[in-house]
Amino acid sequence: MTSYLIWYFTPTKKINILIADKTVSTFYRSEHRSLNWVLNRYRYVRHDGSPYLFDSNYYGFFPLEDKKYFIRDIDSLSEEALDSISEKLDIYHLADLYGVYYNEWYLDTFETEHSRKIYGGMSRNDLILLKKMKEKKKLILGEFNMLAHPTPTPIRHEAEKMLDIKWSGWVLRYFDLLDTIKNPELPRWVIRLYMQQHGNQWPFKRSGIVFVHEDERLFILENRTHLKREVPFIYASDYAVKKYNIIANVHYPYWIDITHTGKSNKVIAWYKIRPNKAGDSILKAYNVPDVFPAIIEHLGDYRFYYFCGDFSDNPVELLTSRFWQIEKISGLFYSTMLYNERKKFFWKLYMPMMKNILNEYYLTKIR
Repeated sequence: MTSYLIWYFTPTKKINILIADKTVSTFYRSEHRSLNWVLNRYRYVRHDGSPYLFDSNYYGFFPLEDKKYFIRDIDSLSEEALDSISEKLDIYHLADLYGVYYNEWYLDTFETEHSRKIYGGMSRNDLILLKKMKEKKKLILGEFNMLAHPTPTPIRHEAEKMLDIKWSGWVLRYFDLLDTIKNPELPRWVIRLYMQQHGNQWPFKRSGIVFVHEDERLFILENRTHLKREVPFIYASDYAVKKYNIIANVHYPYWIDITHTGKSNKVIAWYKIRPNKAGDSILKAYNVPDVFPAIIEHLGDYRFYYFCGDFSDNPVELLTSRFWQIEKISGLFYSTMLYNERKKFFWKLYMPMMKNILNEYYLTKIR
């Protein structure tokens, strides 16, 4: 109770943030849950003083009971309305634009097989608001899946040019068990595509990394067979470690996009994959690097961060954000031995980085 009271009486900080999340297929809303944890923890509130609620204060897909849903977004607004929104906003956070699909929403089986889109992707109005936020030097936060499917190619290219980043077409993810019998949760589309392209064979029994291109080319690097280390790691620069108080390296087992940047931005953290000789030859055959950006930063004429992964998606309990000095005992909430777990990433990289990004912007805003 004392811990909660200390949090409750901590002064609030007003900041206007628009969270875009078009991939909310469950009531848990994991895709932007981490961001709400940070907002709640450090007492950021809306312009009217009310807290940011994870289940209502976002734009995108809203699940209801009995397979019903509604959509709240900016697609029907005029450019004048978008300009007015950009004046009032401080932050535009594009959390996850992948969307919701027919099988996962309506069916109890084949939910991990590809199906038609119900809703998702960056829209023309999303792009217009992005441009206006950049022009007004507001804070832009983007992450996977902002540029990839199902964002239309012309809109993606305009966003890439505007922000000086370029998606390679490749995404990847670590799976702790590739055995199709022992792990029924493996996406069916991964199994189908691999077998179609590799002689109808599925030789994998251990953990590994699945790589898939937008043109549906797919290959897999298996632990020990192709990899010296089974999971991708993020390595932060000395600059990032010092400025954002983050850990120097941590494993990251979830969805990643291989996105590059031009000279106007700064890469402040990199992914590193550790292939053996066999794995290296496969990467070279597909022209996929073993080192590529994890966090891209732009400061100066406007403020922009791109997280090359599904960073805001973490299974964190929002109630813990109200505990006093929770950061000091964060080690109790994760295991250093489980590579499929994202909790260490949350406590040691995502949470302190977002805390410092928001704090720096807030202090600049109120000056």
